Amino acid sequence: MNLNDFFSSDGTGISLVAALGPVLAFLGFLFFFDTFRLVRPRRIIWAIAAGIGSGLACYFVNSSLLGILGWPVLSYAVLLAPIIEETIKGSYLGWLLHRRKVGFLVDTAILGFATGTGFALAENVFYLKNLPDAPLFVWIIRGFGTAIMHGGATAIFAISVRAVMEVGHRFSARGLLPGLAAAILIHSVFNRMLGTPVVATLLIMIIVPALMWLVYRVGEKRLRLWLGQGFDRDTELLALINDGQVSETPLGRYLISLRGSFRPELLADMLCLLRLQAELSIRAKGILLLREHGLKPHPDPELKDKLTEVKFLEKSLGKTGMLALRPVCRWQGNDQWQRHLLDES
Repeated sequence: MNLNDFFSSDGTGISLVAALGPVLAFLGFLFFFDTFRLVRPRRIIWAIAAGIGSGLACYFVNSSLLGILGWPVLSYAVLLAPIIEETIKGSYLGWLLHRRKVGFLVDTAILGFATGTGFALAENVFYLKNLPDAPLFVWIIRGFGTAIMHGGATAIFAISVRAVMEVGHRFSARGLLPGLAAAILIHSVFNRMLGTPVVATLLIMIIVPALMWLVYRVGEKRLRLWLGQGFDRDTELLALINDGQVSETPLGRYLISLRGSFRPELLADMLCLLRLQAELSIRAKGILLLREHGLKPHPDPELKDKLTEVKFLEKSLGKTGMLALRPVCRWQGNDQWQRHLLDES
């Protein structure tokens, strides 16, 4: 048996496994190595679906631009396709980050890779359908190289945006640019190396797993630190409010300073909102700790009512009241993500 015989396409099934299996397996590893189970399976499915939708959108955009510009396919693949594809892929992650539906590096990386996985699945299925006689070697390269590259590039984009948010404590359109530039660069360099596909694939297989390992190490360390500090802060605040001693704290003095600007009943609503946020934050952190040990938290029959009350109080305070409460608000940055965690519970 010579090398050509070994890499010849013996059937659609083998080609399908080679093209789609590696990226799905890698995504599975990311999910199962998430100690705190930050991402539920249905969210991964939604991210994959978003990636598939991105792949379909890119097909129509790329086909139209190739026809209009008349560029050679390779030039287009290196210069313009990465910009279009990474921008469209990243739009779903940008929305998730903007809505605070991801809170840490680990869940950001998983959902970023899942979105890239969906894109890769759509792209590889398209090529499987249109190149049925391509040798198995092509599908191995596309499975271990191109597909992992798509997942990794989108994950890098999302991780970079999340890191910028942690520094600036807010989402901004400008914060998307460094991550988008990094994803485009990786994609473009990979496409430029199509003449040496084995080398490109080996580099991707080294870089992406190494990056994910680093993200998991740093991300879980930060999460544990946040859990420890948050528990102490929330428990202390809740005890002070319940004991009626909050007026003696910096928080109480800040609320008293607002008496000239807000009616007494609004100040009472502010304190009630802070108490509810502290209670719910403790609940959210408890859920994560139970998940870490493979345990499922017991349902809280009052959880839905408490979340409804939080929304009512926020609406009652209005934009001005919430803006005044921002310096002492419990749900900002990673803490704001807890609402999404509780909504899923």
